[in-house]
Amino acid sequence: MDKIGCLRAFVNVVEAESFSEARLGVSKAQISKQVGQLEAELEVRLLHRTTRRVSTTSDGQAYFEQCHPLLGELDALDAAVRFNDAKPRGELRVTAPITFAELYLMPVVSDFSRRYPEVSLILDLTDHFVDLVEERIDVAIRIGRLSESSLVARKLGSMSMWVCAAPDYLVAHGEPTRVAELAHHACVLDSNYPGGTRWTLGRGENAVSIEVSPRIVVNSARAARTLLLAGHGIGYLPSFAVTDDLAQGRLKRLLPTCVPEPIGIFALYLHRKHLSDKVRLFIDMAIEYCKDLSVVSS
Repeated sequence: MDKIGCLRAFVNVVEAESFSEARLGVSKAQISKQVGQLEAELEVRLLHRTTRRVSTTSDGQAYFEQCHPLLGELDALDAAVRFNDAKPRGELRVTAPITFAELYLMPVVSDFSRRYPEVSLILDLTDHFVDLVEERIDVAIRIGRLSESSLVARKLGSMSMWVCAAPDYLVAHGEPTRVAELAHHACVLDSNYPGGTRWTLGRGENAVSIEVSPRIVVNSARAARTLLLAGHGIGYLPSFAVTDDLAQGRLKRLLPTCVPEPIGIFALYLHRKHLSDKVRLFIDMAIEYCKDLSVVSS
């Protein structure tokens, strides 16, 4: 039995949820035979088969989650040997938060694409966490505290949350000088902030939380920033979303002594002994760009 071939057949069937849609360049009957051989050797049923779709059993799902990264590691090892002196090639799948990607990751993508034209970049921009195994993601950009997992993390930089508003709004409604005064102002809420309507400012024993009253709620830091520029209220936004506006005076930073602990920005990837060049090069470039663009904020 060709064990590797059987494993590839099984993984492709699970991803396609179908024997006929699994793309391996062989017939449906051959793919079915390979999966059957794998089940016979393991003495475990891996798949539920119906006329409409294929799904994993509980054993099959656990087996898929283990063998999928192993096949990726094998492919990376083969590529490292085969193309040792060649440029990286193939697909590179990246997921990242929308606003951060639009402001900071697009220059990385542009430069990387020019340098390595044989790599096809597939970007999934979303503010929701994506399962790297299920979605076949190579690199995930995450902001915030990382939960313990089998993922490898490299820090790109850090950011802060800043309270800010447009000068016109402050002229019309006054500038808060204490955290408690935020409760009496109209606010624009970026719903990606994990605290919701309870904003926590300051650090350690000096941290203060306040319940704010949002006039507008939107799930995008960049959209919230646009509303602040139009004078709709006060916002509590990631520093990377408003740095240029603060520098140009379009927005004013409020309560500057009440800044919370910095929040880390990380590039994550599946643990592999033989990391592919395209993943390593992309992350290295992202680190360099983030440093140059002063993502790290105080």
